[in-house]
Amino acid sequence: MKNMLMLALLVASASSFAENKIDTQEKASDFFKNPSASRNLIKLLNTTVSDDWSDTDEQGPSFDLDGEFGALVTTGNTSTRMLKLALDSKQELQSWSNQYFLQVLRRKTELDDDDVQDLETNRIQVSAQFDYKLTHPNNRLFGYAEYDDNQFLRVRDQFTAVVGWSQLAWKKRHTEFRYSIGPGYTRSEQDDTGLKVSEAIIRTTADYQYRFKNDARFRQTLSAEMGEVNTRARSKTSVSAKIFERLAMKFSFEMAVDENVSQEVDTFTTQTSISMVYQFF
Repeated sequence: MKNMLMLALLVASASSFAENKIDTQEKASDFFKNPSASRNLIKLLNTTVSDDWSDTDEQGPSFDLDGEFGALVTTGNTSTRMLKLALDSKQELQSWSNQYFLQVLRRKTELDDDDVQDLETNRIQVSAQFDYKLTHPNNRLFGYAEYDDNQFLRVRDQFTAVVGWSQLAWKKRHTEFRYSIGPGYTRSEQDDTGLKVSEAIIRTTADYQYRFKNDARFRQTLSAEMGEVNTRARSKTSVSAKIFERLAMKFSFEMAVDENVSQEVDTFTTQTSISMVYQFF
């Protein structure tokens, strides 16, 4: 009797195990047949193997401010001091994306010859662009204003105002590209001749940025202003590498073509600089 009871228990246990095994297999097959479950699995796998090049959502409100400083000093028969100061800022708001820029260049040369006067050349450049985000935040309307008093090119009190269309073509974790185009107005005065130029223009810009994994940055900006009297174009290439925390070293090369200069000045100029950059925010 005891042996028969033990045999019955073993048979019942085996039957229960077999039923549970069949139920487990049926649940596993149902998982792969269920579309929502399959999508969840695929989403999980994609999240695991996703790389750094995927699109990132627009961040919340932010404010970035970089300060740039460069200097050149020579002594001897000729004493020269060259100073460069710049502030570059970017502000992101819910409905606005703004950029601000300030640059001051100062060069002073002193000669030992008493018959030659000291030479001093300055440049002050201030610009701001305000992008209003539309229903799709990458599509924007913009307003741009710039003041440039450039004694190096002998173009004084140049003021430019532009409105038009701006677009953030893409923004990823390491790279972004934006452009703008619109009509505007410019006026300026030649330092030598006193000739004043005032006309309507079309202005277009392109801005590409790449951030390396070690926080080094590459940036290329292009701009062109086309009018009936003159055309002005700029290209600025810069590379910066972090030295310590918020401090970085920056190399920049700028080319400019400006037809609104006197005949004594070359319309094509370049500017090369190595400076220190401090990130305030």
